[in-house]
Amino acid sequence: MTAFRKVRGILAILAATFFLAACATGHDHDHDHDHDHDHGHGHHDDHDHGHGHEHNDGRIIIGFNSGTVAILDAHDGDVEAVFEQLLPAGGLAVYSNDSGEFGYVFNRAESMVAVIDSGQKLVEHDGHMDLVFEDIDVLGFIQNGVLPTHFTTTVGRTGIYNDGSGNITVIDESLLRTDFNAALSMVPAHEDHGAPVLLGDRLLVGYVRQPHIEMLSYDGELLGTFPGISRAHGQDRVGRFTAFGAVEGVMIVTQTGSNFEAAMVTNPSGTPEGVRTGTVYGHPSLPHFVGNLGVGLVAVNPETLTSTRHEVPSQPWRFGIDRSGHYVVVLGRSGSVYVLDSGSFELHATIPVVDAHDPDAAAGTPIPSLTLGRRVAYVSNPADNTVVEIDLSHGEAEHTFALDQAHGTVTSIAIMITDGAIH
Repeated sequence: MTAFRKVRGILAILAATFFLAACATGHDHDHDHDHDHDHGHGHHDDHDHGHGHEHNDGRIIIGFNSGTVAILDAHDGDVEAVFEQLLPAGGLAVYSNDSGEFGYVFNRAESMVAVIDSGQKLVEHDGHMDLVFEDIDVLGFIQNGVLPTHFTTTVGRTGIYNDGSGNITVIDESLLRTDFNAALSMVPAHEDHGAPVLLGDRLLVGYVRQPHIEMLSYDGELLGTFPGISRAHGQDRVGRFTAFGAVEGVMIVTQTGSNFEAAMVTNPSGTPEGVRTGTVYGHPSLPHFVGNLGVGLVAVNPETLTSTRHEVPSQPWRFGIDRSGHYVVVLGRSGSVYVLDSGSFELHATIPVVDAHDPDAAAGTPIPSLTLGRRVAYVSNPADNTVVEIDLSHGEAEHTFALDQAHGTVTSIAIMITDGAIH
């Protein structure tokens, strides 16, 4: 759909080292009203390989409340593409797939998802994958579900849970560039807020209102249930372990061959009453999953089925594990980014970035977004329409990329990194 491709160098770029205490505000109220907003994909393969860039390679996809989408080079902030008013105006949410080849832009209220080809393409060559660069383009629009909300991705496949129609859009990404419509299929589920995990021949799905995890075939057949979980959400998978956050703690579903067993790892001692783990991340280099837990984080070991609580100076607003697996990165409601060692959870650095969360902000006020590369973090600041690049190893803000005010206010960002050999 090259008619949608409007590439213009109309975003002003600043490249200056800075220490920012800027004015952003946010009411935690965007496309998803039931949980933390850090849902997305985890790290199912060790991505710390490939070509020679240290950390800030790839491209950043940016959604604006005008419906416009822009693509920036993650290294220097150069504008690579702009798609003006690609979707209806609103609080866009953007995500990247597992390989970084595709971006997904959600307008939940309008039940529309745009699929962006990042221009980064993996091509098999002599037993390895080459990375080649082609045009950034809009591949198509997904409109087969009502209220698309939860995004999940794994190698070659992405899923979108549609809250309003109670089904899951499953995308075969090997077909996206050649037969867009054939790439889409639907799995029936529940009219609920669901959090799916895509396995090879089945799905595991947690729900906010169902008291169990369901195992489904890709045809929608119910293959089994795992009871004893309330308000399941926040999911990730590493190897044979899948984790779902919940009120009670974190449920671990373990796969051994074709057999699946579930066990609830209850909240550690001292957990505040009424707290729910709503976001969970894992990384193949770590022996534990990491979840949000009130004013801090919880580390859950799926082998031993034990958990430990770790304090953070401020309640997590957004968080994740960087692609190298070395750091847990928390954007606190204080407005600072906290960089923690992913093994010991010792505090490595504190970097003020945006203003503190404003609990009295009007509903729909854009809030900061966090996306993580290899030893690098990017934080959007809606108050002044900038994206802040943070060097995690040195624990300092490196650059600010200034976005064109004509596009509206930034609502969401995501990094698209594709690992492959460059000849």
